[in-house]
Amino acid sequence: MKKKKFIIFAFILAFAGCKDYLDIQPKDKLIPGGVEDFRLLLDDQWTMTLTPGIADIMADDLFLTEDQYGDVPQDYFQRSYTWSRDLFTADEDIRDWSAPYTIIFYANTILEGLAANPTGLQEARNQVQGEADFYRAYAYFNLLNTFAKQYNAATADKDLGVPLRLSSDVTAPVTRNSVKEVYTRILTDVNDAIKLLPVKAPFKTRPSRAAAHALAARIYLQMGDYDRAMEQATAGISLQNTLLDYRTVDPNNSPFDAVFPVTVVSNPEVIFISSTTGMYAKNYSISSDMHKLYNVHDLRASLFFREIPDQGNYQYIGSYNDGGSTNVPSPFSGFTVAELYLIRAECYARKNETGKAMDDLNALLVNRFEEGSFQPATAGSPKVALRIILQERRKELIFRNLRLMDLKRLNADPEYAITLTRTLNDETFTLPPGDNRYVFPIPAKEITATHLEQNPR
Repeated sequence: MKKKKFIIFAFILAFAGCKDYLDIQPKDKLIPGGVEDFRLLLDDQWTMTLTPGIADIMADDLFLTEDQYGDVPQDYFQRSYTWSRDLFTADEDIRDWSAPYTIIFYANTILEGLAANPTGLQEARNQVQGEADFYRAYAYFNLLNTFAKQYNAATADKDLGVPLRLSSDVTAPVTRNSVKEVYTRILTDVNDAIKLLPVKAPFKTRPSRAAAHALAARIYLQMGDYDRAMEQATAGISLQNTLLDYRTVDPNNSPFDAVFPVTVVSNPEVIFISSTTGMYAKNYSISSDMHKLYNVHDLRASLFFREIPDQGNYQYIGSYNDGGSTNVPSPFSGFTVAELYLIRAECYARKNETGKAMDDLNALLVNRFEEGSFQPATAGSPKVALRIILQERRKELIFRNLRLMDLKRLNADPEYAITLTRTLNDETFTLPPGDNRYVFPIPAKEITATHLEQNPR
């Protein structure tokens, strides 16, 4: 055990001093030796389960008063909130870029190590390989939807994506692959993960087969492939389908100020745990107008938010992540059964199956309303059903690093495209649909180090 810990510690030291994956210059190549060593790397949850979070600052759910805006910790968060064209300065470290590439570096090292050392029980090897495939797919998906254009089948082979790194050789040339090339790699990895991962994982910080299906459903939905998104959502639901009944949740049971009253481990609808970088959950708030979207009998209104006196907005307290001893929970960005039902409901609506769409939606909503107050949602047409589902998706999945992705994909359809508007210090800011500012710039440090082509702003 001491030897294994030393190997992992040495590996982390070799990596930790580097600015980020695309700017590493280690003296020696170090690959841990066996499956047990790779397991230690994969169980570094503070590294492997991080996802970008800056998109939630930019999306339209967040509402900050002038005082709250002044308290935002990083300057680029303030600039993101006002959709500034000059987003990152030359000396800022951007974790939304570096954290996913750290995960990719770990995953590549593990996959190479497995290929170089074909020993160990096959079941354990399959699980480790499946997890590495899952994490690499998840990291690239998040990078692509932060730093590249929305997927468009007609232009994806020309649109600039992000650099694909498929080995731990950090001296290899760095170029930007196309959006299509990156999605092709993502889908290969996630489908490999589905084949290799166990049906159930011992911990929710380890991906299971249900988590891989959930990731695949999220990917296909973002690509607009509704048939495959439905297939993957259904496959995930077949493996895990329990929804948390909010009527059984005691709002006074929360041990800390800004955390959901049910622990993420005991929450039956959580499939996989991941957290966003950046601000803590208690720094997020919504406007009173956004709060009014929730029915008076909707338990999410009180379990997700609490009113801030004399400010006209509501603090977010609905992160499924626990604050632990720090009392500062990061926003939850993982996968839930609720998301799978919403994905499948949307796909049914888009396939003109209104009844099935509303059945899936109501299967979720009945668990969100006060006892005796729930009235099943109805729709007279697929178009009406879709609008209801998209609004419920926004309310259910708030601050999960998903809203900006939804805006990007919905903006491709003029019927659902919207212009975002914010007023701060008597100045009005707008973000039209399809604007270049929906794509975050690659950090200036990365451009300087690798000479990658920058995103237009």
